[in-house]
Order: sequence, then structure tokens, then C-alpha cells
Amino acid sequence: MKYICFRFDVDTHLCLTKGTPNLIKLFSKFDAKCTFFITMGRSFSYKVTVEKYITKFFYNNSSQKDIQAYSILHKLGYTNFFKALLLNPKVGYNHKELLQKIILEGHELGLHGGKNHATWERYLKKWYKKEIDIQIEYGLMCFEQLGLPKPQSFASPCWQTSDVLNQSLLKHGFSIVADTYSSNGFPYRDNIGLLQCPTNILAKEPTVGFIENLRVLGYTSKQILHEFERQLDREGDYKMVFDHPFYVGIKEIELLSEMLEICVVKGYQVQSLENICKKINEDFTHLS
Repeated sequence: MKYICFRFDVDTHLCLTKGTPNLIKLFSKFDAKCTFFITMGRSFSYKVTVEKYITKFFYNNSSQKDIQAYSILHKLGYTNFFKALLLNPKVGYNHKELLQKIILEGHELGLHGGKNHATWERYLKKWYKKEIDIQIEYGLMCFEQLGLPKPQSFASPCWQTSDVLNQSLLKHGFSIVADTYSSNGFPYRDNIGLLQCPTNILAKEPTVGFIENLRVLGYTSKQILHEFERQLDREGDYKMVFDHPFYVGIKEIELLSEMLEICVVKGYQVQSLENICKKINEDFTHLS
């Protein structure tokens, strides 16, 4: 059996309230399931924003690579951007009913960071174990207070990871981690027993959503579908592709529907990451 997971990282309130309902509706048409990694805390940090602008203005590090992605302003628009920046609402915690609907529809809710998405991205690798524990426990507390099942899967904001983080995840009961990417990657158990599940259908810039990055680079819908199908046809019965709900759930819903159709035609089961991992010991031969 072949499996694919569509992974969506939910890191703004509009990702959740505007994009996610469209994705739920689309996936129900295909009787398909997906995984939403949800930020329970806030999206923006004023401190981090100021630090970034100061660094850019005074140091102008030209060696830094430009990431080929749409800016948050481009994706949200001026009104929603300034609303998000000024109000900076908690992303997941304020939307209990929608999160419960995700679970009722059979999709997976994983945890995506802790108290603040931007702070996590900038400081994770400087944090000691105590601070990482505090961040993880905050996310788990939000799940519990909202009456949601305890998450088994974790994805770090902006792919930031560390050995200390993995130790904390194991300590707090996580079993699945999605913090790596590789075009030929397959799930494997690391040296502490976590199941590491890489994203392996990749855009040209692997840390950016598949559709979003290819659109920025000027790909047509036909070219994006061709690239998706090409990677889907690679050897192996496990695939995972990544994007953000606010972009694909609003601006690319028709293209995403065509991608799902391709998966069905090629015999892939479209499942959540947690469900795929349950099947690994039954069907996969890639794990030692």
C-alpha cells in the first residue's frame, strides 16, 4: 500500500479561520485525511520584528539567502496583516470549535511550537531544556483545556530543531516528529525512539510550501502538477508534502484538488501522518 500525507502548518489566525475550513471541505470530497500542525500561541513577536529590522539595517548581511516565498503581507493583504500584527491573537487557543471539527472529521492535530511562533523560530537553538519544556507544556495545556486529544505528532516552526527539543518531546509523550526534509527520505526511528518523518515531496526551496514556492518561481498550474506527479512516482510507498492553509486553502484550492485526484489515480491512500505511522510496521519495509 502507498501512502501520502498532506501536511499543513497553521501559524496565523487566518490560516486557521479562512484556509482550514476550505481544506476540510475539499478533503471530505475525497474521503481523505490530513495533518494540521497547529500553533496554540501567537504568530508575531514585536521584539523579534525589531531585532530583525535592526540587524538588516545596520549589518545588511548580503550572504543571507533570499527565501523564495510570498511575504506575509502579500498573503494576508494590508487589512489582515495589520490586524494580525496589532491584535496578535492566539492562533489555535481561540478557536475551540474549529479545532474540534478537525478532529471530528478524522484529521490529525499536531503541535506546532509553543507560546509564540516567531520567538520559537529565532531563539529555539539558544534555549535550555527548561525553557523548551515550558514551551511544550504550554502547547499541551492548551490542547487539554480545549478538550482535544493529546497530540502524538510535532513539527517545529520554520524547521528549527535540536537534540534538546527531541528529548523534551519524548519526555512529554510525543512519538512522531516532522522536522526534516529530504527528497529520498523515509520514516525512521532515531536513537531515542522517536519516529522521524521527513517531508519528501519538495519545492525548489524545501522550507517553503510546495505550491507557494513554485508559484513564486513562476510555475504554471500544469508545471506544478507535473512536478508533483514526477516526485510522487519516485521509488517508495511513503510521501509527504507541505504547505500553509491560508495560501493553498484560499488561492490554490482547485490546484490542490487536482493533486488529490492524481494521488487517487496512482493508488495512494491520503492519510494523516499519525495514521500512516500506525501502518508503518504493517506495510513498510524501509524501517530497520
